[in-house]
Amino acid sequence: MDEEKPEFGNGRILLVEDDFVNGKIISRLLEMDNIPTDWVKNGREALDFYQKNKESVLMVFMDLQMPIIDGYQATVALRENGFDRPIIAMTANAFSDDHVKSAEAGMDDFIMKPVSKMELFMMVEKWMKRERKK
Repeated sequence: MDEEKPEFGNGRILLVEDDFVNGKIISRLLEMDNIPTDWVKNGREALDFYQKNKESVLMVFMDLQMPIIDGYQATVALRENGFDRPIIAMTANAFSDDHVKSAEAGMDDFIMKPVSKMELFMMVEKWMKRERKK
């Protein structure tokens, strides 16, 4: 996998996840592949982080169900503030209309929790390749 590793330069992935265990696992899985990651606990923190680090956020993994500002609202706000890079929805709810709602909010893709290391890496690689082609 190392020879396929996406190039991030000074960029980072923003993980937005309110559950401590999920956040710890997902951030560690990304960092195991030397993918630079910042983890915030809700949509409000994601918006604050983006405002301070606009140039470095290359991709967002966004939990959908969070307190304060949920993933849908945070995505709409990020898009309204000019974030045009990939936002990947994350949820454990497989039997809902989350796919449709996340796309309507402006998310680019969808990943189910619990997330495996391979799924995360493949999602990062997929979207980083598209970003490089822009």
